[in-house]
Amino acid sequence: MISKEEYNNWLELKDNIFWNHFCEDNLEKDGYWDISDVSSFTAINRDLLKIEIKINNKSFFNGSFDELIDKYFSEEGEILNSKNESSIYGANNLPDNWDTFFKNEEFNKRDKVLVTTKTSENFSVNGELKISGDFNIKKFGLIVLSTDEMGYGVDFGDYVLGFRYEDENVGCEFPGGVGNLEAPSFA
Repeated sequence: MISKEEYNNWLELKDNIFWNHFCEDNLEKDGYWDISDVSSFTAINRDLLKIEIKINNKSFFNGSFDELIDKYFSEEGEILNSKNESSIYGANNLPDNWDTFFKNEEFNKRDKVLVTTKTSENFSVNGELKISGDFNIKKFGLIVLSTDEMGYGVDFGDYVLGFRYEDENVGCEFPGGVGNLEAPSFA
């Protein structure tokens, strides 16, 4: 969240400065690390996801998310054991009446503007889970979040945070770094 004055300053400067430089020079914050007081996450874009499932060091599956669905979940159309965590990431610092917040005069009277930014980075992550008995792909799932369900008004797509088998969750450890910071959206 930034003040309306800071937002108006951005509007005056945006054609001559990158967002991160504006954050550093005008807000005294790093646009990548410090502008996350409402919510932030690091995950893999589902549309770019490549999945490899190995059982006892043998490849069980290697392909895209859509290929996994087509091969093992075409009847259901989705991976039923997936866990959607969108509400957890969308629950921070928002007014109780968020659904109607932008539709009334209160929005125009408030003193803060919500900034949403996205960075693009390349990740290669993995996780390991030991199971007893035979592997059943129907017990496999992904830990996901959908930005359109987070309630911030900007849809960047669906993301994968990790995977699960039965009720055991494995979150992926994402490497640190600084990606290309895209232009911000405001609400």
